[in-house]
This record gives sequence, structure tokens and C-alpha cells, in this order.
Amino acid sequence: MEGHTVRTFDGDILNLRMDVLRMGGLAIDQVQRAVAALTMHDDEAARDVVARNAQVLSYANAIEEDIVALIARRQPVASDLRAVLTIGRVATDLARVGNSARKIARLAIELHATSGDAPLHQFYHDVRKMARLAVAMLRDALDCFDRVDLDGALVVGRRDQELDAEFHLAIRELITFVMEDQRYVRSTVHTVFVLKALERVGDHARNIAAVVPRMAQREDDKGTPAGVEPPLPDAPLPAASMLALRDPRPLGDA
Repeated sequence: MEGHTVRTFDGDILNLRMDVLRMGGLAIDQVQRAVAALTMHDDEAARDVVARNAQVLSYANAIEEDIVALIARRQPVASDLRAVLTIGRVATDLARVGNSARKIARLAIELHATSGDAPLHQFYHDVRKMARLAVAMLRDALDCFDRVDLDGALVVGRRDQELDAEFHLAIRELITFVMEDQRYVRSTVHTVFVLKALERVGDHARNIAAVVPRMAQREDDKGTPAGVEPPLPDAPLPAASMLALRDPRPLGDA
């Protein structure tokens, strides 16, 4: 009976992880859609991103409810409880990624309406570059979370420094640009906010990578090698869990 209970709890954990990965796939898509809407001057697509953020928040709320129900039903302790709470933290970071995507989409609509003759193509170069870095970090962080990849998680954490460096370089370039031509202050400020939102996406990716050791601790406590899930009769194996993280669309023309 005890073995059945353990396997059932493992199945519950696995289901939560799968929900988080599906939520992560949606969050990644939202960021990409928002950046594409900005750089392609597609206000309708931007409004769609704003509306779809409700789906991201719905995932977060459902995962939170499932976690509360699981704790009440199973009363996990030690590494099991840490793993459950860690999944909740990842969902929270993904919800904030969704909020960042919504912010970018709203800024896109405002920027398109107020830019006038501003040379937006000069602004978009830095936006696209930071978006590629941030999305790649987020996708890799979720991959590490899925596979409980400690080494990969460390790499993701270090890459946050690269994203921060790109952010500060882009800000310096924008300051230089607006000092030379103050007609474009409004457009420059909007672009800074977009870049900051992308920098925050990278921060959330770093946060997700940082919790991977907690998931690994549970694997160690179970005596299972990190990244290897034992067969669970009560839940399907995540053979295609990373399908949700595929890159569904480009970030716009480079």
C-alpha cells in the first residue's frame, strides 16, 4: 500500500511538472508574439497578446489550486514538500513572464501610435537581439527544469550576465541617440521599457534555473539519478514534454 501511495504522489508531481511546461510553452509564445507585433507594426497581434495573457494567468491559478489540494491530500514533507513548492515558484515566474509579454504588447501599440517619423528600425535591432537571448534562456531553463539538469541550470544562470550586459549596452546606445536628436524622446523611452521587460524575462529564466537543485534533491532522496523518472503506472511518462517548448515562430526579421 505504501508503494502505491508513493507512486501516486510521484504521478501527481509529474502532472504538475507537465502543466508547468505547457504554461512555459505558452509564456515563450507570448513573448515571441509580442516582439513580432512590435517589430512588424501589427497592432492587432499586439492586442491578441494582451488578451491571451488571461490564459497564462489561468494556468498559474490552476497550478496553485492543484498544489494546495495536493498538500492537503498528501501532506508531503521534506524534499517532497520542497519539490511541490518549487513547482509553484516556477509557475509564478512564468506568470510574470506573461505579464512582461503583455507589457511589451501594450508598449508596441503606444509606440506605433506616437512614433511619428522616428527611425524605429534602429530601435528594433536591440529589441530583437535581447528577445532572442531572453527567449533562449527561458527555453533552456525550462528544459533544465524538465530534465533536472544541474549543469545546464548553472549555464543558464551565467547567461543572465550576458543579457544584462546587452541591456546596458542598448541603453547607452539609446541615450546617445536621443542626445543627438531630442525629437524622439518618447519613442526612446518606450523602447527602454521594452528592453527592461525583456531583461526581466531573463531574470525569471534565471530564477527557474536556480530552483533545479531543489528538484534534484528530491531525486537524490528517492535514490533516482537526476533527470531520470521511474515508470509510473498512475501517470504517463513525459516522453514529449518538451514539445510545448518548441519555437513556434520567428522573432521578426534580423
